[in-house]
Amino acid sequence: MTRDRRRKADVRVHQAATGAPYLVAARQITPPTLAEVMQQHPLLNSFGIGVFDPPRKTAEQRQAELAAARAELAGAEARVMETVAWLRENIAPIKTPTAGSYSVKHVMERATGRYVMNGEFIAAALIAGYTFTYAQPNVLFGMSARDPKRIHGATRQGALRPSERA
Repeated sequence: MTRDRRRKADVRVHQAATGAPYLVAARQITPPTLAEVMQQHPLLNSFGIGVFDPPRKTAEQRQAELAAARAELAGAEARVMETVAWLRENIAPIKTPTAGSYSVKHVMERATGRYVMNGEFIAAALIAGYTFTYAQPNVLFGMSARDPKRIHGATRQGALRPSERA
């Protein structure tokens, strides 16, 4: 069941009006802001989902670490929105969440030459409207497997010197 029924209803209305598939319609309506995504996902922070190695920490340590990492993510809105734009331009949505956030994050970093934290990437993918499933601390997203492979292949070839290319 969806966590945001109002948004789903808005997507369905837009889908009926335009005849677009659900995933396309979801990406065409006004996306949620970073603050809204963080409100919908209370464990989302710059690290990802939750905190690192929670069994070794007290409840107070986990809460303090989560609060600090959420504040760090909230301050990275510009990087998150740049990542949203890159995702929309380069990675097609699919229904079934199978692409791991951490692996696609690395593909994006190699392609752009820009580092993003795991939580920033997750927030960007949630804003962009990909289907998802938690796999803490990462998330599985409904992203085309072909697009990251194509981008990874292009960046690998671009990294080779002309004399090394076949």
